[in-house]
Amino acid sequence: MKKISKNVLLVSSVGLAGSAFAVTNTHPVFAASNAATNANSRQDVASAQTQVNEAQKEVDQTQSQLNAAESQLSTANNNLDQKNANLQNAKEAVDNANSKVASASRYNSFIQSNLSQAQSDLDSANKDYQDAVKDNQDQQRTVADAQSDFKEKNNQLDEIHKKNSDINAQIDSVNSDINNYQSQISDLQKTKDELSPKLDAAQEALNAKQPKIDAATQDLQNAQKDLGEATSTNEQFTLPQSYIDYVTGKSTDWDTAKNDLQEAAASHTYPFTAGDASDNVYDDPSALSDSDRKRLNLYVKNLIDSINSQVGSTNKMTVTDGSLELAKRYTQEYQNSNYVFRKYNAIKSASSIMGLDEYAVTGYDIAANRQVTGWSQVATNGYVHTYYDYGTTNMSEITKAAFDLVTQQLADPSNYKNITDSNGYFSVAVTTQDDKFYVCLLTINPSGLPNSFGTKEVLPVSKEEIATKEDTVKKAQTTLDQVKNDASAEQSTYDQLQSQNQELDQQISDLHAKINDGQNSINGLRSQIEDDTFAKADVKQAVVALSQAQFVAQMAATKVQNAEASLNAAQSILSSAKQDATLATNELDKEESDLNNVKQKLQAAQQAYDSASRAQSDASKNVDSLKQQLETAKKKLAHAKAELVLAQTKQNTDNKQNQGSSDNKQNQGDSDNKQKSDNSNTKKDANNSKSSSSTTGKKTTTKKKTTKKATKKTTKKATTKKKSTTKAIKKTNKKKTPKKAAKKLTKKTIKKSSKKAKSTKKATKKKVAKKVKKAKKVVVASSKFTSLKGSKKAFVGKWKKAKSVSGYQVRYSMASSMKKAKTKSTKATKLKVSGLKSEKKYYVQLRSYRKLSGKTYYSAWTKAKTVKTR
Repeated sequence: MKKISKNVLLVSSVGLAGSAFAVTNTHPVFAASNAATNANSRQDVASAQTQVNEAQKEVDQTQSQLNAAESQLSTANNNLDQKNANLQNAKEAVDNANSKVASASRYNSFIQSNLSQAQSDLDSANKDYQDAVKDNQDQQRTVADAQSDFKEKNNQLDEIHKKNSDINAQIDSVNSDINNYQSQISDLQKTKDELSPKLDAAQEALNAKQPKIDAATQDLQNAQKDLGEATSTNEQFTLPQSYIDYVTGKSTDWDTAKNDLQEAAASHTYPFTAGDASDNVYDDPSALSDSDRKRLNLYVKNLIDSINSQVGSTNKMTVTDGSLELAKRYTQEYQNSNYVFRKYNAIKSASSIMGLDEYAVTGYDIAANRQVTGWSQVATNGYVHTYYDYGTTNMSEITKAAFDLVTQQLADPSNYKNITDSNGYFSVAVTTQDDKFYVCLLTINPSGLPNSFGTKEVLPVSKEEIATKEDTVKKAQTTLDQVKNDASAEQSTYDQLQSQNQELDQQISDLHAKINDGQNSINGLRSQIEDDTFAKADVKQAVVALSQAQFVAQMAATKVQNAEASLNAAQSILSSAKQDATLATNELDKEESDLNNVKQKLQAAQQAYDSASRAQSDASKNVDSLKQQLETAKKKLAHAKAELVLAQTKQNTDNKQNQGSSDNKQNQGDSDNKQKSDNSNTKKDANNSKSSSSTTGKKTTTKKKTTKKATKKTTKKATTKKKSTTKAIKKTNKKKTPKKAAKKLTKKTIKKSSKKAKSTKKATKKKVAKKVKKAKKVVVASSKFTSLKGSKKAFVGKWKKAKSVSGYQVRYSMASSMKKAKTKSTKATKLKVSGLKSEKKYYVQLRSYRKLSGKTYYSAWTKAKTVKTR
C-alpha cells in the first residue's frame, strides 16, 4: 500500500470538510453563525499566508547560504588540487633521491663485495700459508718419526736374533734330558717284564679261593640288610617338655612349645641311614615295593606311638592289611588322574574301590623335591607342558618326608590333635607329580567299615626275631673272616708282588711324565722363537717410509714459499679495495643526506595536503548539511501552502453561506461550481508554488526536482479524492442529514473493506490448501529386498533400484512389532549392518525416500523379513 504525505491528507480533509459545510449550511440552524465564521476564515487565511511568506524567506536564506558554501567548497577543491600537485612533486623528488641512493648503494655494495672478496682472498691466502707452515712442520716431525722408527725396528731385529739363539740352546739341553729318561724307562720295563710271571702265578693261587670269599661277603650283606629292615621301623622321637606341657594343658605358651619342637625335629637322628644296606633306591618313589611300603607304615606307627606315650594319650593308630591296600589303591588312582584336585579324586576313587565312604577317609600330605637331571617345555594347543628327567630317590629321603609330615601336623595348633587324638586305622602312601613326590597320611574312621575291609593288624618284627637276625649277621661275619684268613698267605704273596709291580709302574709313569714335560717345554720354547722375516720386512718398510717422508718434507717447504708470495699479493689487493670502499661510502653518505632533506620537504607537503583535505572535507560536509536544511525548508513551505489552500477553501465556503439562496438545488449547484472553482484555484496555487520553487532552485540537485514532482502528483490525487467525496455526500443528502450521511458512508466503507479483506483471506487460504493438497499427492516409488543374509554379528541386505528416489532407509529390531527399532540410511542398493548380537533373529523393513522442494517424502515400510546372525 502506497503511503500518502501529510500535506495531501490535509488537502483531502479540507475538501471533505468543505463539501460537508456546503450541505449543512442550507439548514436554518447554521444561518445565524455565518458572519462570525467569515471573520475567522479571513484571519486563518491571513495567518496561513504569513506562514507561507516566512517559509519562502527561510528557503531563500538557506539557498543563499548554500551558494556561499558551494563557493567555499570550490575554493577548497582548488586549494586541495594545488597541494596535491605540490605533494606529487615532492614524491617525485623523493623517488629521484631514492634512485640516486639506490645507485650509490649498489655501487657501494659492489665495492664492499670487492672488499669482502679481497679480505676473503687474504684470509684464504693466510690460511693456505698457515696450513703450509703447519704441514711443513708436520712433515719435519714425520721425518723425525720415520728416523726413530727405523732405529727401533732395527734394534728389535737384533733382539730377536739374540733371543732365538738363547732358546735354541735351551731346547738342546731339554732334548738331552729326554734321552736320559728314555734310557731309564727301558731298564725299568725289563725289571717289570721279569716280575710279571710271578704276579700271574700269585693271582691264580688267590683266584682259587676268591669264590668262597665272595659267597661269604654276599651272605654277610644279606644278613645286614635283613637286620636293617627289621630295626629301621623302631622310630622314637623325644618331644621337648615345653611341648608336652602345652598339649597336656600345663602350659599356654604355644610359641615356646612350637620353637622347641622345631629345634628337636631339626636335630633328630633317623633310623634310616643314607647309603646303608637297607636304604633301597627307586627311580619312581611311587613304585615302592610291598616290603618297603610296610616298613614306611610301621615307621610312622612307631613314631606316632612314641609321641602319644609322651603326652599321655591312650589313642591308638593301627596299620592293617586293609589300610595298606587303601594306600596302594590311593597311589594308583593318584598317578592315573589328570584332575586339578588329584588328592581328593584319588581318595574318592580308592575309597569307592575298597567299599568305603569317601568321607570316612581323611588325607594329610607333604611335598618333597625329586632329583631333576633335566627338563624341556613343549607348547601344544596354546598350553605349555614341562617334561622332566629324574634321578633316583632313596628310601631314607621318603622316610624323612614322612617324619616331616608328622612334625608339621604337630607344629600346627589346630592340627596336632590329628596325631594325638586319632583312634583308628591309618596308612601312608607315596605319589609323584612333576618335580615333587608326596607322602600322604590316610586316616580311616573305623565305624561303619564293610566286612570286606581287612582289619588284621600288621605288626613289626619282634625282639626275638631281631636277636636271631643279629646272630645271623655275627655268624656271617665270622665265616667271612675265616675264609679270608685261609687265603692270607696267597693274599700276602700277591699283595707284595702287586706292590712291586705298582711301584715299577709308578716310576715308569713318572719318567714318562718328565719326558712329556720336556716335550711340552721344547714346544713352549719353540713357540717363543720369533720369525725374523716380519722384523726384516719392518726394517725395510721403515727405510722406504723415511725416504718418502724426506721427499714430502721437501715439497712442503716449497709450498710454504709459494703460499707466502700469494699472501703478499692478497695484502696489496686488499689495501686498494679499502681505498675504493672509503670513496664509495662517502658518496653514499652524501646521497642519503640529500634523501633526508627531500623527505622532510615531502613530509611538509603531506601535512599541507592533509590540512587542505580536511578543509575540503569540512566544506563538503557544510554543503551537504545546507542541502538537507534547504530540503527541510522546502517541505515546510509546501506544508504552509497547503495550510493556505485549506484556509482559502474554508473562506469560500463561509462566503457562500452569506448568499442565503432559497433554492437548495441551485445553491447546491452553485456550491459545486464554487467548489470546482476553488479546486481550480488550488491547482493554480500549487502550480504557482511549483513555478516559484522551480525558479528558486535552478542550482539545486536532481533530488529536489523529484520531490516537487511527487508533491504535484500527490496534490492532484487529493483533489480527485475530494471531488468523489463531495459527490457521495450530495447523493446521500437527499435522504439524510449531513452528519448521518457521513457516518453511514463511513460505516459502509469500513464494512465493505472488512468484507473484502475477509474474502481475500479466504481466497488465500483456499489457494494454500490447494497447494498443500497437491503436495500431499507426491508418490515415492517403493522397493523390496532381493536378498537378506546373516553373517557374523551382522546381516547384508540387497534390493532393486527404485525410480526417481533420493535414497533408502532400513530399520531392524529383535521384536516383530519393531519396538526399539534402529534405522540406517543409504543411497546405495546394498547395506551391511554390523555390531549386532550373535545367534539372534532380527526383523528387517525397507522404504525409499525422495527430497523435493526442501521436503522429504517416504514410501510405506515393506513387510518385515527375518534374518539370523551368526
